[in-house]
Amino acid sequence: MKQTPHSTASIAAIFSSIMAVVLFTIYAHLFEQKYVHSVAAIYHVDIIKGSAIQRMAIQQDDLLLVIGGSEIELLETPYQAYRFFSAYPTGFNVFDVSNKGASALTMAQKVAALGVDVRGKKVIISMTPAIVTMAPRGEVNTEHYAANFSQLQGMELVYSPYLSMETKKLAAKRMLLFQDSLIDAPLLKFALEKLASDSALDQVLYYASMPLGKLQLVFIRLQDHYATVDFIRHRSSEELKVTRKPNQIEWAAVAAVAESEQIKNTDSNPYAVDNLKWKQIEDLMNNPIPVGTKDDSFKAGVLGAKEWEDLDIALRVLTEMGAEPLIMSRPMNVHLWERLGVSEQAQNSYYKKLHEVIDPYGIPVIDFQEHDTDPYFSMDLASHTSRKGWVYVNQAFDEFFHSTAR
Repeated sequence: MKQTPHSTASIAAIFSSIMAVVLFTIYAHLFEQKYVHSVAAIYHVDIIKGSAIQRMAIQQDDLLLVIGGSEIELLETPYQAYRFFSAYPTGFNVFDVSNKGASALTMAQKVAALGVDVRGKKVIISMTPAIVTMAPRGEVNTEHYAANFSQLQGMELVYSPYLSMETKKLAAKRMLLFQDSLIDAPLLKFALEKLASDSALDQVLYYASMPLGKLQLVFIRLQDHYATVDFIRHRSSEELKVTRKPNQIEWAAVAAVAESEQIKNTDSNPYAVDNLKWKQIEDLMNNPIPVGTKDDSFKAGVLGAKEWEDLDIALRVLTEMGAEPLIMSRPMNVHLWERLGVSEQAQNSYYKKLHEVIDPYGIPVIDFQEHDTDPYFSMDLASHTSRKGWVYVNQAFDEFFHSTAR
């Protein structure tokens, strides 16, 4: 059959569009590869909802991916890992994939979005006791979830060929509880609903949606590449400059200096709370409750927290994706919680539950429990990392990066 001019033009247009997508993707990949170390050393929260730059980062032999929340982002200080290691003193820098309000459920999606690139790669999941100990029912705040949710990362999890159906189903049931995040993602919502169902027909419909989901991912990934390139292009040459200065770190000396700085930044109160956070908890600290009187309610809240379910999902994702992870918690701030009526013994229920969830996976854990009575390790009740605390966290990052085995 003879082709009409219209069909020939249509084929040419389709071919040109495909070539444009392929060529831009190749260009973006090379551009991201050139500047990935530059991005690691600057504040780049604007692009962590994508996956392109994270996937590039985890392929680098001198970058360590850290996925976390406010314990990473809250305190702006030279001790923050991506700043502390920016000159590669021990041969690497941290690539920060963290944001305030992040939870284990959004972290699981971020790991899934790394795809095959995460296999055999070291990655740190950072967390704080705050959601478990301070949020109602230990459930992530809906606004916090929405602020960290990414349609791309959600779809990468839902359509991942590396995850079991059981893991996807567990994640889908949790993700469906945050309906506001799915308003502009009808296909993702459809897939989640079918995954969460036990109906055989719904399982068929999930698989039927896969080709369309994969096609949509192509375009969302393309948007991610564009956003990443645009972000980098708007940085100055000075911001993008990478300087490497090998140096031996005397950790004890650095910790001593950081502690003196932290002490100066807690001079508004006698409880070692950082001045930045004192006003938020001043009334609580100045009206203490007898120690032990809140133990039962505290332990019940910790043991029943929904965040543990999400952490289990994240651990499943890490394991099935073949990553080499380290889970790093922050310690309880014992003396502050005692003023709220919770004894140190009751606070230890957090560590017990943490290990009960993680240890069956054989994944290493650092909980910093040995520092929970150090008033200057954390800056507030939520165990956000202080200047001194950051030194110990950085030392743990350094040791994990240079370790040769799990």
